[in-house]
Amino acid sequence: MFHSPSRFARTLIVGGCPLKVTRRRTRRHDPLASSEGVGRVLEQLRSSLPDLIPRSHKSLSSLLNSVRGLYMRQPSETKRGRPARYTREQLLRVDSKLRELLGRETRISVRSFVGQYLSILDFTQDVREALERGEVNLFEAHQLARLTPTRLGGTEGEARSLRKKLLEAHLLAQGSGTLLRARVKEALGELREPDPTETEVVAVGKADELLEADPLDASHLFFEELRMISRALREIRPEEVTDEDLAEIMPAVDQITLTLQKVVRRRERGQAKILRI
Repeated sequence: MFHSPSRFARTLIVGGCPLKVTRRRTRRHDPLASSEGVGRVLEQLRSSLPDLIPRSHKSLSSLLNSVRGLYMRQPSETKRGRPARYTREQLLRVDSKLRELLGRETRISVRSFVGQYLSILDFTQDVREALERGEVNLFEAHQLARLTPTRLGGTEGEARSLRKKLLEAHLLAQGSGTLLRARVKEALGELREPDPTETEVVAVGKADELLEADPLDASHLFFEELRMISRALREIRPEEVTDEDLAEIMPAVDQITLTLQKVVRRRERGQAKILRI
């Protein structure tokens, strides 16, 4: 339900909560955001490394996800378990060539390409066509693609009908990707994410704990930075973020995510050792 629509913003009720609807900002054309664009990169990669790149899409996806995780874990010297299909040296070769190919016309990282663009080939036809017509961007296409029969507990026809309904409403409202994401989450019955204010409170608390324990410990600066990020997320509107801003932010986000995943895995390994003891 919409209330008092204005030229620039509206209010939509989703799940009983009011959400501000901002008009979508004009986005620069993304040459890779199509099955043709992704396929072109993969064919160039295959031509460059014919001895490594498999023809099967499933095998290629497995290989590229191994490349994506290359810097998320330390090389293992253990002989236990099933031998890896590809050596670290082979993965590094693929990583280097893919970085080179992506760097020729984009600023997209290998991690972003594998994690965000490769899945375009697995989108249903209706989602892929909406993306290639420019009706949605890649983020929005990923949201629609989440509405699968398995997640919805229905048939493919029902899932396709719901995707069409949400897409039509999204285009009519000229809504933001954030709003579409909220609608998809509501359709899937998912729990809400932590509020930015709650995240800031947690970050402030951890920073204060570190300062109290050891004023010379610089670790508190990390949580202070998280506090600043949380505040910015709460104050900055989506349409204020330009393509140039995203081009600068995404490589840094990739690196931060990789590092945090390393920390989480290290903590999990430590907990597992304690349980074994």
